Amino acid sequence: MRQTSILRALRLPHWLLLGAGAAYVVGMAGLLPSPHDVLAWFANRPEVGDAFSDPQFGRADALILVFSTLFLGPLAVVCGVVLVIFLLAVLGGVVLPVVRWFSLPDWTATLLVVIALTLAAWAESRVWLPPSLWFLGLIARAYRVILT
Repeated sequence: MRQTSILRALRLPHWLLLGAGAAYVVGMAGLLPSPHDVLAWFANRPEVGDAFSDPQFGRADALILVFSTLFLGPLAVVCGVVLVIFLLAVLGGVVLPVVRWFSLPDWTATLLVVIALTLAAWAESRVWLPPSLWFLGLIARAYRVILT
């Protein structure tokens, strides 16, 4: 009789449940800040401090931004995932002959490309991180304006 390890028997729902349980335990232990604290930190960032402060149209602008983000956000995520998969396929195809020349498994080409893309994203974080934090702060500020 073949024996399989418990880790090989786990499927995606098991891993999601395990991850959610671990996040719950870590959150209850106080090792992570509460979502309210994170939202307040983003909403109080200085670059978005005066956003949506117009007395006549501030709340309407905030509502439009939150609705647009919730409506168009999944489309942007899908486009980003497709772009990353396309980059992995193209760059993996470029690296694959070199990997085969060294008699390595084909999956090492994908691993090398993922490592290279991760290092490139980390090296260029000064380009994409400030606008991302600004946008998250703007969304948090809009959410706060809508609820108050």
